[in-house]
Formats: sequence, C-alpha cells, structure tokens
Amino acid sequence: MNRASPLPAAERRAAIVAVTERLLIAKGGAVSTREIAEAAGIAEGTIFRVFPTKDAIIDAIFADAFDQEAARAELAGIDCGGDLESCLVQLVTSLQRRIKRVLALIAAVGFHQPEGTDKEKFQEQRKLGYEAVAALLRPHADRLRIAPEDAARHLHGLVLAMTHPMLTDRPIGDPAAIVDIALNGIGRRPSEPETRGS
Repeated sequence: MNRASPLPAAERRAAIVAVTERLLIAKGGAVSTREIAEAAGIAEGTIFRVFPTKDAIIDAIFADAFDQEAARAELAGIDCGGDLESCLVQLVTSLQRRIKRVLALIAAVGFHQPEGTDKEKFQEQRKLGYEAVAALLRPHADRLRIAPEDAARHLHGLVLAMTHPMLTDRPIGDPAAIVDIALNGIGRRPSEPETRGS
C-alpha cells in the first residue's frame, strides 16, 4: 500500500477525522482503526499518535459537527444583499446541511455530546446562532411580519422540523420549498388553483 507523505499534525488530524466520518456513515460504528488507516493511506499506529482511541476520533467529529463558530462563519459568508428569497434559500441550505450531517452521525454511532459542553454553554451558543441568522434577515426587515430575531428562531425551528425524519414523515429536501412555506405559509393565494393532497 502506498503511504501518504508526512503531514503537519493538524492536517493529519483533520484528514483522519474526515476519513473516519465517511466510514462511520457508510459502515456504522463498528468500523475499525485498521479500516480507517487503510482508507486514509496511513499506518494504523499513525492514528494513535494523533488520537488515543477510536472514540476520541468520534468525539472530534461530533465537536466539529456542533462547532457553532464554524456555523456562524459559514452564515456570515452568505450574500444577502439581493432579494430575500435567494438569501433564505442559501440560509436554509446551510442549516439543512448541518442538520443532515448531525443526523447521519447519530444514525451511525448514536449521540456523542462534545466534551466541555454544558447546558449553559449550549444555550449561549444557540443564542449566538439565532443572532447570526437575524443579522442576515435585518436588511430585509421591511418584508418580514415579525422582528428578525423572532424570524430567525421560527425559521430555524421550521427547517429542523421539515428536515428531521423523526419530526415529519415527509422531510422536505428542497430548500426553496421550505422558503416558500416560511414566506407564504400554507394558505392558497387567490391567483392559485385549488389543490388537494400532496
């Protein structure tokens, strides 16, 4: 087997985390460190120079999946200078990607709470997340029926409810469809034909 060339520790760590996440989602929690090493193109011992155990790799994956600073940085990169609809589609796409990642990890190995996360810290991080969404909505406040801060909470709840397969039997994968519900509700506009069923 061809071995990977030496990488700085941080890059090696990131590579092991990425490979392990892919394997966990594909094969479940029974994946071995030998399989991880083979997929990463490294010796199995290299893993243990970076992570003491496989569980430590899983903890690192969940910590990354729940990294609210990274989530806020991603939201800050969304261009909301145009129309509200395109802003919301980008926003919902980002939220759904993160939700689906966490759900896939939980389905593969169960829930792992990142080390050092307590209820108070979680609540604070969630508030900062809502604020990041509200900041994107503020330039469009004249089109909102409620304050951007409240809209951020409602939108996040709607995206979670419409994405999580345990909360709905018909998850909506199309961000534009969720945006349409968020902006227009379920009421039929006078110009639209009457619809029955899905």
